[in-house]
Amino acid sequence: MVIYLHNFIISRKRYIQIESQPHHITGIFRTLVNSKNNYGCELNNINSAYYKCEAEGTVSFYQAYKTETENPGIWTYVMYECPAGKEQIFHDSNIVTDIKLLKKLINGHKLTQTTVDIKDYLNCKSNEDEYLDIKLPYEWNTRAGREIASLLLDELKALKASSVFTEEVGKKYIKVVINDFIQAAREVLQTNGTAKDFETVQYKVLNKIKSDEIANLIIKHNNYRIWQAALPSKSKAVEHAFNTALSLICRMKS
Repeated sequence: MVIYLHNFIISRKRYIQIESQPHHITGIFRTLVNSKNNYGCELNNINSAYYKCEAEGTVSFYQAYKTETENPGIWTYVMYECPAGKEQIFHDSNIVTDIKLLKKLINGHKLTQTTVDIKDYLNCKSNEDEYLDIKLPYEWNTRAGREIASLLLDELKALKASSVFTEEVGKKYIKVVINDFIQAAREVLQTNGTAKDFETVQYKVLNKIKSDEIANLIIKHNNYRIWQAALPSKSKAVEHAFNTALSLICRMKS
């Protein structure tokens, strides 16, 4: 059995409507811009589009025209697989679906993305969206908080930039490092410390983290290009991992 959802034919899926977030709307906008560039049409002449966020398992639909039952709008749903014949759509009439924010983007303005905590902020900023103005959590919006958040972001971006840290061992290392850095940062801020204080604490945190596993992975790759691409680095965690690998190599040769 198939069902129709905002002019699209759906099968073997269930949809639960959720509130559209700024990144869903920028995803729709980016889709519209790509269509404009690829087909030479004006944004106002594109009647419908959709944007899938694979990481979330969500899909957002845009409809530019009014029907008998719906005004122009953007609708976002969480998608679930289901057996054929069990397709269903769960609507929520309390959710705002208007296109005011999309019009704001079309007029050249960014959307404001608030973040619930520092992890949310780092996740949003490390997947930078040119159409979003991502705000720090309130308690981090001080001079020291902003400077430390910038250092944390540099760490995360540098870690994600190296191919070594895309493997499971690398992802595990990133998770441990960032979690421990965040905890250390909170403690520094609670005592009215500075970004310099945080940088000092970072070395202490790294010395406590078990890094032999990631160091062995670096050695296993046996590829000097990985070293060239990663070093020198703005990330103390990246430098620490490669320094540990170098120490292990020296021990093997001695």
